[in-house]
Amino acid sequence: MTGDHPGVPGLGDAPFNAGGRRATRNDANDEAVGGDDALDRSLILASVARDARLDKKFLLLIILAAAIATLGLLQSSTAVVIGAMLVSPLMGPIMGLGFGLATIESHLIKRSLVTLAAGMAVAILVAALIIWVSPIADVTPELRARTQPTLLDLGVAVVGGIAGVYAIMRKLSGVMVGVAIATALVPPLSTVAFGLVTGRMDFALGASLLFLTNTLAIAFAATIVARLNHFGPSLTRQHTAMQVVGIVGALGVLSIPLALSLNSIVREIGARNAVQSELGGLLAKDDRVDSLNVRIEDDAVAVDGVVLVDRYASQLDSDLARKVRAKLKRDVRVSIVQIRQQSNAAAQVEEQLNRRLSALEQREDDSRNILAGLTVGELVPRDRVLIDAQARRVVVARDREAEGEQVAAAIDRIMASVQAGHPQWLIQNGALTEAETPEESAAAP
Repeated sequence: MTGDHPGVPGLGDAPFNAGGRRATRNDANDEAVGGDDALDRSLILASVARDARLDKKFLLLIILAAAIATLGLLQSSTAVVIGAMLVSPLMGPIMGLGFGLATIESHLIKRSLVTLAAGMAVAILVAALIIWVSPIADVTPELRARTQPTLLDLGVAVVGGIAGVYAIMRKLSGVMVGVAIATALVPPLSTVAFGLVTGRMDFALGASLLFLTNTLAIAFAATIVARLNHFGPSLTRQHTAMQVVGIVGALGVLSIPLALSLNSIVREIGARNAVQSELGGLLAKDDRVDSLNVRIEDDAVAVDGVVLVDRYASQLDSDLARKVRAKLKRDVRVSIVQIRQQSNAAAQVEEQLNRRLSALEQREDDSRNILAGLTVGELVPRDRVLIDAQARRVVVARDREAEGEQVAAAIDRIMASVQAGHPQWLIQNGALTEAETPEESAAAP
């Protein structure tokens, strides 16, 4: 072996390459780098295929994720719904589908589709069972948020899929966490179950469209990024053309309902802004809107709500409908409920009444406490205590001669103690025959 360094072939001993020229050291390095890249791609495909398997771990995680998502949606807890996204294992078969399409690996595609279908079925069944036994079946904001997917959701899913493939290729687990949060997969399935159990087919269809949007966008984004990173090197240009046409066609068809949904939302926002602007001009300075609901129904704007006013406006509905109709150039139906606000004088009267009631309740409490204090030990019978709560006056009818010196002194101490505890009241002795004529005050020293 010759050359400048031991163990390294010299240029004179260099073998010929496939092109007939003598191979150089750079050629050897290129082959080594190419081999490393091929090995990395093989390891990545093996990892993706492993994550796309249908096993006990996958089923357990999808059951837990579906349960968490359903409970979070029913109680409208964003934090709980995000937790379900992190637990969900559905990203594995979706990425498997994307890489399978990139390499046209039928076995990987089949495995991913079977796992994904099983996960969807289990998630919907678990969610349906929880919703069926739950006493809460109200439509929450978290549920409603999964029923109107738009082109914006498609864009989020595409970008999320690109980030997910990058995370897989660079082994960045933290990025996959962000992708799982950004692209909801299990919550839409729970919403589908809610729509099926409660008979809200609009919820079921809207959530199904959202799940389909996220799934296909992530898978197709994974396919594109994988091909750009030289996965499937043996594929011909015809294969690449088929992939491009299939992805563009599928996303194009999917974009139609998403664009219509986005247009509907934009129209509702524009109608709401117009209604709020015109309603504000019709209300008086101190009037305010308590609730307002604006929606599009059969190409017409339906408005209903509640406003608090100082004075009723008999033409409020018709005036608002006329102004909004002229602004939006479409039919408008208005149903506004007007509730009279309290004037300042009415509020003052109510406040005075509340204070009066509170004072009367306090006097009643004082009366009971004073009576209980005077009759303790039964030295003074209850029928000998006369109470005037309005005047805050108490008269104890007594016969001191019949009481005796010791009993009379004990009663005096009791009356003095009660008087000290209720200084706003006047507690007096009275003659047994003339209860209303005070004889001497028990409060006197």
